[in-house]
Amino acid sequence: MSVTPANRSKRRPHPLILILSDPVEDSHLRPVASELSRRGYEWRVFDPSAFPTRATVTVEGGSSGVRARVTSEDGDVDLSRVRSVWYRKPSMLQLSENLLPQEREWIRDECRHLMRGIWANLEAFWVSEPDGISRASLKVHQLHLAAELGFRVPRWVVTNDVATATAFLDSSPDGVAVKVLRLPILVTASRWALLYTHVVTPKDREHLESVRFGPTFLQDFVRKRMDVRVTVIGDRLFAVGIESADDEAARVDFRRTEAYDLVHRPLALPEPVKQACMSLVHRLGLRFGALDLLLTPEGDYVFLEINPNGQWLWLEEMTGLPLTRSMCDLLARGAPP
Repeated sequence: MSVTPANRSKRRPHPLILILSDPVEDSHLRPVASELSRRGYEWRVFDPSAFPTRATVTVEGGSSGVRARVTSEDGDVDLSRVRSVWYRKPSMLQLSENLLPQEREWIRDECRHLMRGIWANLEAFWVSEPDGISRASLKVHQLHLAAELGFRVPRWVVTNDVATATAFLDSSPDGVAVKVLRLPILVTASRWALLYTHVVTPKDREHLESVRFGPTFLQDFVRKRMDVRVTVIGDRLFAVGIESADDEAARVDFRRTEAYDLVHRPLALPEPVKQACMSLVHRLGLRFGALDLLLTPEGDYVFLEINPNGQWLWLEEMTGLPLTRSMCDLLARGAPP
């Protein structure tokens, strides 16, 4: 991450692959790190949320360039060595409990500002860049691009207007699904809960006035033959059909049931659908994407969403598809041995 003056040696330090994620909670790290080690690559894991309570970050600069290093319980990392970065699943930023609420908000913003500056200055191959991931996570933006690329996209509305929500419900003969726009987790002081996709019931309609409290995402419910998870890693695409239609718990949202209990099988997508998936990932500025589609009883593929940091390890375990190897191939592009 340094700028080398013209009169200084252009020799670059030994390349390093940096993985930004929570080493405790992220099950995807172990197989990828193991495969990178087997191939002879050096790698490090750093969770940005460890800063500033459990890690130190130092950035130095002047007319000769900028250098940054991070130090955590896993050791010291000179970021000028980093050639590839896998921005996987950093956890939530944690600050000292000794701070006042107003101090916490200010310091949280300062920490995020510093880390964004460091990542923007990093001369590395990203999978994928943090700002790109943030933009690609915008549900309304996803749906707009998907329709533009030719996907079948169910009719939808996001509103806090009760009359608009009521009219949408009244105009959907097959029912309406209510979804979250971003985080499917609700955290309270004593517990956390997952927010699944849910089909609006007559009892739900008794509480329609609550729509006014915030954006409500409604979408026409689509009956399915199966769920389809499409994983794009670089220029490779893997599609897996998940037999969820006959499982009552998984009928609306297959996350409600144990995924390992459902039949998974690799699929060969029609070429137009495959090309649309690849184009969407690239248009969003990503090098990785996990797309959720539905296959209808009539044989149509319907776009639901794309997750720039979606899960994929269970797909490999269920089908044997070489997803770990493909991710390592992609990371290796920026870190020649």
